[in-house]
This record gives sequence, C-alpha cells and structure tokens, in this order.
Amino acid sequence: MRVGILGAGSWGTALAIEFARSGHEVLLWGRDPEVAARIDADGRHPRRLADHPIPPSTKTSSDLAEAFAFSETLFVAVPCASLRPLLSLSPSSRGSLRLVSTAKGIEPDTLRRMTEIMLEHYPNATVAALSGPTFAEGVARGDPTAAVVASADGGFAHELQTALSSPCFRLYRSDDVVGVELAGALKNVVAIAAGIVAGLGFGPNTLAALVTRGLAEIGRIVRAGGGQDRTVHGLAGIGDLMLTCLGQQSRNRFVGEQIGKGRKLSEVLVEMPEVAEGARTCLAVPRLAAVGGADAPIAEAVVQVLYEGVPARDAVDRLMTRALRPE
Repeated sequence: MRVGILGAGSWGTALAIEFARSGHEVLLWGRDPEVAARIDADGRHPRRLADHPIPPSTKTSSDLAEAFAFSETLFVAVPCASLRPLLSLSPSSRGSLRLVSTAKGIEPDTLRRMTEIMLEHYPNATVAALSGPTFAEGVARGDPTAAVVASADGGFAHELQTALSSPCFRLYRSDDVVGVELAGALKNVVAIAAGIVAGLGFGPNTLAALVTRGLAEIGRIVRAGGGQDRTVHGLAGIGDLMLTCLGQQSRNRFVGEQIGKGRKLSEVLVEMPEVAEGARTCLAVPRLAAVGGADAPIAEAVVQVLYEGVPARDAVDRLMTRALRPE
C-alpha cells in the first residue's frame, strides 16, 4: 500500500517504521525540514524514537503538497490542536482523498471530533479513525500490538485492515467512528485523574476504583453520543484506558502525577517534549456530557484541579462523598 503520514512526532514516526518494515511505500511528512534531512542522512529521527532505525525505503519531506501528491491515503498524526492549522495549509483535494485520524481528542470550542474537522475541510473525503492501546515505542520496537480502525465506509476499513495488518500490528475494523473517537479522547482525561491519585500517594485500591468508574463514565458519554457499548469494552475503550492509566510512558498519566505532587499545569506542560491531549480535551468533556445528559464527575474534577484551583486532594474527597447509588 502507498501511504503518506502527516506528522513526524513519535506516533507518526512509529507508524512510518511499522508500515515501511511491512513492505509498504511510505512518505513521512514533518514541518521541520531539518528533521527530514536528518532522517534522510542518519536513518533515524533526531529527537523521537532515536533508538529505532527508520527503514531506508521511507521517503521524508517537509513539503505538504508533496505529501498530498504522494498518496490518496494519508494518516494524520499531528496533535489535535494542530489539525485545523494543518488542514488550512493543505492543498485543495484533487480526486479521491482518504484521511485516517490517529489523534485522540475533542476540540473544546466546537466539541468536534477529529474526523468531523477533517470533513469540514474535505467534505468529499473518506475518513477513518485509528485508535487503541498503542504506545509509539512498542510499535516501533515491533512488540505485538492490536488496534482498531473505524470508518463509516466499510470497504475502506476492510482495505486498511487487510493491507496494514502484520505479525506485529494487528488491526480490527469497526463502523463505530463516534465510539472509537470518543473513547480514545476520554481515556486521556481519566488517565490524568489516575496520575493525580498516584501523585497524591494513594495506592492500588484507589487507582482501581478510579479506572473502573472512569470506564463507566466513558461508556455513558459514548452511548449519549451515539457510540456503541462494544467499542467501550474493546481496544479503543478499556484496552486504551488500561494502557494510558497504568503505563509508565503515558504522557497524560505523567501530567496527573505531577499535578498530584503539587506542581502547576503550565510548568508541567512547558517541559514536555510532546502533547498530553487530555489537558485540553478535559475542557470539552463536561460540556459534551451535558449535551447528552450524561454524568461526568471525573472529568469535572480534572477540570477543577487543572484550571479552577481546586486542590487535588479536595477533588478526590468530593468524588468519594458524592451521593450513594447502585453501581
């Protein structure tokens, strides 16, 4: 398969490594021409996943028009906040265009998912969302990994699944784009909460309770948005939630841990080399839940701690003293 990857951060680079390793034609686009030149010269990304060689067959470019001309199938691996700026610079679509979102977030101002933003710019494009428990390091290393690709176009999802699955990277297909995108975005917010309770020094009892109730919260919001329960209980839901809440490589959990230890959000984010999507997405979740009539106490607590000055321990106390109810 011939694929372009827009975004040369850790995740875009990992996808380039996996797809090229499996024999596909790959172009990796990044906005920094120096990074593209270093990859060409050294066969490695100078700042991301530097221990993992990028197959020499991989083309690199900092020319967005070249990336769009390379293939009609483009994986978009930029942070959520960068998607609109990227699309505003993208060339007009010529012929068919197939876009796969790999970002996990919700736009706070509009409450839109990433594929919805793509369709605003390219209304005739075929879109899909790739999600699941996939740390970039493991994919680049070749660890057995499973993910889900969702599209309203069953043929596109099937083609991606068939072409891009490998012994190291197994894809499942779904038609639940809403559920896959919402679950992927919401788990980042729960992961911040999981980091907060860890940073406060609470043990596994607290973490298990938080993650379990977080899954219930994700399920309520997904169902209210029209998503499916099977997605919540699959790779994009519980699978990604487990990875992001428990994995030590999780950027969102790291943010929460630092907040739990008493640091300010601004100073934590400025030190991070890559984006923790949950820190922005959490602003959208209480409003998104309210639109669907769903209860979102964990997301509300995260917003209060990160942006409204509520002490982390007070937020935990409020969660534990809410009105009792059936599970």
